[in-house]
Amino acid sequence: MPKAFLLDIDYVKEPNKAGIDEGIIRLVLRADGKVLFRNVHFHPYFYYAGKLPTELKDIPQVSGIEEVGMELDGKKVKVHKVVCYNPSDVPKLRDIFGKFGRCYEYDIPFVKRFIIDTGINVFSTIDYKELEGDYIEVYSSSDDMRRLNAMAFDIETYNPHGIPRPKEDPLLMISYSMGDKSKGVITYGKTENRHAVKAKDERDTIDKFCKLVREEDIDILYGYNSSQFDLPYIRERAAVIKAPFVLGRDNTPFTQHTRGMFTTASVAGRIHADVFHMVRFLAMIGALKTNTYTLGEVYNEMFGRQKKSVPKNEIWKMWNEEKGRDTLIEYSLDDADSTYQLGEYIFPIFVEIARVAGLAIDDAVSSTAGQLVEMVLLKEAHRRGVLAPNRPKESEATARESEPIEGAYVKVPPPGVYSNIVVFDFRSLYPSIIVSHNISPETLNCTCCSEEEAHTSPDGLRFCSKKKGIVPEVLANILHHRAILKRQMKSLDRNSDEYRYAYARQYAFKIIANAFYGMLRYVRARWYCRECAAATTAWERFYIKGVIEKAEREGFNVLYSDTDSIFIELKDRTEKDALAFMDGINKSLPKDMELELEDFYTRGVFVAKKSGKAGAKKKYALLSRDGHIKIRGFELVRRDWSEIAKQTQRRVLETVLRDGSVDKALKIINDVVEGLRAKRVPVSDLVIYTLLRKDVEDYKAVGPEVAAAKKGIARGLDIKEGYMIGYVITGKGGSISDKAELADYVEEGDYDPDYYINNQVLPAVEKILGELGYEGEVLKTGKRQQGLSDWL
Repeated sequence: MPKAFLLDIDYVKEPNKAGIDEGIIRLVLRADGKVLFRNVHFHPYFYYAGKLPTELKDIPQVSGIEEVGMELDGKKVKVHKVVCYNPSDVPKLRDIFGKFGRCYEYDIPFVKRFIIDTGINVFSTIDYKELEGDYIEVYSSSDDMRRLNAMAFDIETYNPHGIPRPKEDPLLMISYSMGDKSKGVITYGKTENRHAVKAKDERDTIDKFCKLVREEDIDILYGYNSSQFDLPYIRERAAVIKAPFVLGRDNTPFTQHTRGMFTTASVAGRIHADVFHMVRFLAMIGALKTNTYTLGEVYNEMFGRQKKSVPKNEIWKMWNEEKGRDTLIEYSLDDADSTYQLGEYIFPIFVEIARVAGLAIDDAVSSTAGQLVEMVLLKEAHRRGVLAPNRPKESEATARESEPIEGAYVKVPPPGVYSNIVVFDFRSLYPSIIVSHNISPETLNCTCCSEEEAHTSPDGLRFCSKKKGIVPEVLANILHHRAILKRQMKSLDRNSDEYRYAYARQYAFKIIANAFYGMLRYVRARWYCRECAAATTAWERFYIKGVIEKAEREGFNVLYSDTDSIFIELKDRTEKDALAFMDGINKSLPKDMELELEDFYTRGVFVAKKSGKAGAKKKYALLSRDGHIKIRGFELVRRDWSEIAKQTQRRVLETVLRDGSVDKALKIINDVVEGLRAKRVPVSDLVIYTLLRKDVEDYKAVGPEVAAAKKGIARGLDIKEGYMIGYVITGKGGSISDKAELADYVEEGDYDPDYYINNQVLPAVEKILGELGYEGEVLKTGKRQQGLSDWL
């Protein structure tokens, strides 16, 4: 039986023998060194529960109707499986059938339906049988680990008006990188740069790029925001100059789709992986801390290295003279190379997300974490023969929003500086609670368990102890496989492909597992269950309070606790005492739950809320025994603070934690203040970033970011909702808003030092040293009132 590597799945529409447009699943296969397109016979369908009137039996768009046995709300039922020809007919037929009964699973996209039903995964090896024409029958699939041909690309465009206009402004160059294998910049500008691949003109630049993609047989094409900028720009320029633009293996350019939150671009027969979309996903789930999502910022966050940069608004000037053109070529190549490195680092995670959730790569990249959980549950529901719940109507979702649940328990810390701290946290607390207590919509208030047998939550909700629910069963399987992978990783070479694969897969499991609780409480989710979410947080409060109470009984000083973590000051207790305490807790927990040691810390800083002396949650800094500093919640991780404020805050925190020296911290602040006053701070360290959440004209209050945006629009820039504004408060103007200017248009030294001292630097450090008795004026002068020893 032949085998092939399944690269991607999509579908096309073709008329059948009756002249009706039919959806055809298309597999992109790599076999014997070639890439093949093969079709699979599969029809879209949905389920209908209700009587089947005569008028529903002879609709042309219906391929067939059969009665099947399913489970609905825990009961066996008979429903009709309505099979269609065309995926786009499903919502139309749902409306027709919905007048006579209730429809289910009508909103599952065609490719997802195919993956759910067949169980095959992308990036796997399939066994298949050849049928007539280009059709095959798929028998099985097994996950495969292999390196494919990957290339990253980036474009530069002429931009005398700021934002380039594809109808008027030409494409200047296309850079590409295949890592150590090959890299270069295709351009028609006069240059002797060693990386330049010379083209005759703009048309030849596009042609050479497409030819390179074909000749290198590229499977994965990385870009950075290429779905919405690079690819559409090339396509439009190609149309203007009447040049061919073919990237797909079926001789098409690319297609755009709206998928979830993003507009994505798909290249037929290849994987177009927009690294920008992957970065946005990781940032939204908290796995990546970044301020602006720019390529340079993300690259620095991931690898700790700076990439090349040029003034974006001066690219057109650089192109016009040879020396500047060489700099532009190096910059563009660095963009492609940085995108390649990011893609190779991040993309394997999304391959594993796709395989775990059962998605095509495009869908994995553009889904939310909750949608990933939904797909995993849809697969399990199909396996069990259970009808998946429908998503709620808007009125039902609104009603759900009016019934919030009580959240996690938080013990706020007394502000101050402390020594000898141990931090424990529950391993995957919410997932382990859901698994341990069988929390699932269909196990709620079961009739098969007595009160003594059922899992009864602290708020009185009962869950079955006999029949495993769909949510905990799927979640337990994910946690189990992740634990196996993490154990395997300990014995693998960190530079090996095996380690890379295991890391990516366990990370995919982690992302999906951590999203289950959020899905249960998300009012628009299929498996929403207010009682399940409430019971989960009730058990969280029960367990964390129990740990706190036991710690205090044993003489430990509990400083802080939030959701799944507990911070304890050891004082005269030993590390051995702390570990013995942890072991005692674990003996009392259900088998799927575990309290783990995060680390021992030599010193920690906790600050007060803005509104008083009460401690602030999720805002602290800790110094571990090995010298690592952990910082949470301070301004240095927020984009609306300038780099000078963030750098100063980090240096002050590190000094207080490492050296225990307030004098050194005060000197740092004093030096920064003096540097600002002397205009020695570079403009790049003064930029403040703000995301425009609506169009500029829709803002009633004109803050500095809006004022700066308006000035940019007046220059011809295309600034609108979703644009990240980077602005500087200059020395020109009356109000702060008057002084705000887009960073690209600010000269060195043209800033308001008083603004940055009083509104950026001092507020960033006051909460830290304020706990040690230092206020704003004291910080400016550096006069010492008391020492760190007064706190320790």
